Amino acid sequence: MLFTKPKKAIGVDIGAHSVKTVQMSRAGGRLRVEEVGYALVDRNLVNMDPIAAHANAVREALTGMPLSQCLLVGALPGQTVVIRYPRLPETARDRIGAAIEKEAGQQIPYDLSEVFLDWALLDTVMEGGSKLMKMLLVAAKHEVIESRVQIAGAAEIQYGMLSVDSLALADAAEGCGFLEVGKTVALVNIGLTSASIHFVKDGISNFIRDINWGARELIQAIVRAQKCEYSHAEKMLCETGTEKEKKPAAEPSPLDFDPEPEPAAAKPASGGGSLLDPFEDELDITPSSARSSTAPSANNPGVDAVGKGLADLLAAPLSRLVSEIRRSFDYYEHELYETPVDRIVLSGGVAHMPLLRDTLSEELGVKAVDVANPLISALVFKKDLDLAALEERPAQFMVAIGLAARGMADL
Repeated sequence: MLFTKPKKAIGVDIGAHSVKTVQMSRAGGRLRVEEVGYALVDRNLVNMDPIAAHANAVREALTGMPLSQCLLVGALPGQTVVIRYPRLPETARDRIGAAIEKEAGQQIPYDLSEVFLDWALLDTVMEGGSKLMKMLLVAAKHEVIESRVQIAGAAEIQYGMLSVDSLALADAAEGCGFLEVGKTVALVNIGLTSASIHFVKDGISNFIRDINWGARELIQAIVRAQKCEYSHAEKMLCETGTEKEKKPAAEPSPLDFDPEPEPAAAKPASGGGSLLDPFEDELDITPSSARSSTAPSANNPGVDAVGKGLADLLAAPLSRLVSEIRRSFDYYEHELYETPVDRIVLSGGVAHMPLLRDTLSEELGVKAVDVANPLISALVFKKDLDLAALEERPAQFMVAIGLAARGMADL
C-alpha cells in the first residue's frame, strides 16, 4: 500500500468548556483555513465520565473534516507540563540532545524516566563574550500525555503531534500576523479554569506563566450575587458587553482572497516556555468572593439585572486576575529582560468583555489591549466556508489555529 504525506493539518483544542477544531492548508505561501468546528462539552456527563464527555465533543467538532488526509495536532494543558529556557554553550547539532538531557536532569523536578522531553533552538545570544544557544525545553509526564491519548482513542482519532496550548498561542499570533519586530507582545489566554500569559518579543518566546484563574470565577461571582443557575450566569456573562470585531471597509476581505499557487517552505513555528514553578498560592485556590450593588429578583435574574452593577459584581475576581498578571509583568519587565510590554492580545471566552480590557489596560499601564480576531489577520479563508462558529467567538479559536499552524510547519 502506498502512503502519502498529508498536506493539511487539523488543530484540536480540548478545553474544559468546549472543543475547537481548525483544518488548515497552505495557499500561495499563506496559511488557509478550510474548516472550523465547535462543540460544547456536556457538563453533566463530565461528572460521570470525563473521557466520554470530551471524546463526544471532539467527534462533533471534527464532523465533516477529512481526518485521513490530515495531520492531527493536539495540545497538553500548559499547567501540566514543565517548560524551561536553558542557555547552553554553542555546540554541534548532533550533540545538543545529550546536552539538553543533562540540563533537564538539573532543571526538571521529576525523574527523567517519568517524562517525555522535547526541545527546540530559539535563538543564539552573546553573553559574557560567549555565544550561547537559547533553548526551549519541554517536559511532560507520561500520564499527562496518556490522558490526552485516551480521549483521542475514545473519539477514534490519532494524533500525529502534541504541543502545549500556551505555546500554540505564539504559533497562532505568528500565523495571524499579530507579532511585530521590536515589540513585546503579551498573549493572554483566559480559559474556563485557568489562564496563561505568554511574552513574545521579535517573534521569539521569552516567558510563559500559567495561573489558576479562569472565567469560572466570573461565572461563580454572578451565581452568588444573582442567586441563579450556573448555566444562566454563564449566558449572562457571554451576552454582557459583547462586541463584534469588524473588518475595516478599506481592507479586502480574506474570504475574497484568491491566491496564485506558489511553492513556499514551511516556517518554523514560534515556541514558548515558563521560567517559574507555580507560585505557592496557586497550589490551592479558593474561588474569590464577589459583591454586587444590585439586588434583582431571584426568580428573574435577566441580563439587564446586572446593569451598572457589573463592574462592582466582578470587581473581586477581576482583581485576582490583575494581581496575578501584574506579578508576571513585574517579573518579566524588571527581573528578566527589563523590557516593557507594548501590547496585550487577549484570547479565550471572555476576551470580548470591554470591562476586562479596560481593567487590564488601566491597571497594567498598557494602552494597546486588543482582542484576538483571526478573521482580521494574515490568514486566508476558503471561499464558501461556514464561519458562523468563528464569527460568534473568534478569540476562542486561537489555540486551535496555533495547533494547526504548528502542524503545517512540519508538513
